[in-house]
Amino acid sequence: MRWTLTILGVSVLILLGGGFVLLASAGEETGRTLYHSAGYFVTHQAIWLCVAMVFMFAATFFDYHNWRRYPYLTIILYAVVVALMVAVLFAPETKGSHRWLRLVGPVRLQPSELAKIFVVISVAVFLDGAGWRIEKFWKGAVPAVMIVGVLMGLAVAEPDFGATMVIGLAGGMLCLIGGMRFLHMLFMGGGGLLAVGTLLAFNPNRMRRLGAWLPEPVLSFLGLPPPTGDDPAAYQLNQALVAISRGGPFGVGYTKSMQKKFYLPEAHTDFIFAIGAEELGLFFSLGLLVLFTAVFICGIRIALRAPDRLGRLLAFGMTFLIFFQVLFNIGVVTGCLPTKGLALPFISYGGTNLMSSLIAVGILFNIGRQIELPKPRPRSTISPVFS
Repeated sequence: MRWTLTILGVSVLILLGGGFVLLASAGEETGRTLYHSAGYFVTHQAIWLCVAMVFMFAATFFDYHNWRRYPYLTIILYAVVVALMVAVLFAPETKGSHRWLRLVGPVRLQPSELAKIFVVISVAVFLDGAGWRIEKFWKGAVPAVMIVGVLMGLAVAEPDFGATMVIGLAGGMLCLIGGMRFLHMLFMGGGGLLAVGTLLAFNPNRMRRLGAWLPEPVLSFLGLPPPTGDDPAAYQLNQALVAISRGGPFGVGYTKSMQKKFYLPEAHTDFIFAIGAEELGLFFSLGLLVLFTAVFICGIRIALRAPDRLGRLLAFGMTFLIFFQVLFNIGVVTGCLPTKGLALPFISYGGTNLMSSLIAVGILFNIGRQIELPKPRPRSTISPVFS
């Protein structure tokens, strides 16, 4: 397990370092134009990294068994996250969504990122306590789905469909691993997908993004108009693909990206992978995938060897939390999935996402450190007999 934790730590450190190097280039033009500082985003990301490291070490050394010993702690923190997600609905709208709470000056908090962490913790604690009752519909399946559903509903209300998908898939994966009956999951999951799909259908912005991604024969079958040349969603995807194709095997050279000069929107956040592919080429992209694969394998190994059910559920949940975000982000940038706002863990600019990703890594370290610890032997209840 020592080697597993070492590989996990080294992979995350390389991803963080590579993220700062890439951000220094991808955010250069935007920082200079909007904030009169080419290093604006790197500086703020470094400040967030210091804060995130504090939370990561706290998650590493806060014994995860305390979630079982003090269940009220889970309830309180879950309620705080729900309150933050309700509060953000009344915050000023930014780019068509209510996602950020302004704290001090330019510092903003994105509650949906915290929701991703606490949906895993809350569902894992519930499943650990429910035991065999998870196979029951009303006593097991319904409460577990409600924990996930409340956070999904609030994420949809922002609207943030990327966070909604991550929260739903991470929670659903935990329910499946925890023993929920597939028929129950199919029934309630289908209802959730129908509700989200209905809201999506009445959201013009998201429908434009879906239309920009679907091929023309499918659009004709659904009766949807094809995207126009000036459609923002189609334009963003096309520019991302241009950046990736320009990079080729070796890239055009560090800091030499053309797309970051306001051709590709969100070049330093959601679409930073495209800038990396353009400047550093296919080998950079493959290297990034290797590192994320190493993080995934280490997380799965920790989960499979976890000392108990709670540790196993937490480790699986945190691993899939990172995995789904990587999968969706790269899928969107490469055109495999419709465009939506979702950061690339450890790489994209964004303080709350960086903090939540490192908290997930800290919890994995917490569980991994306890795998090889000697288990306390139960004290005998037989009274000694002296002759």
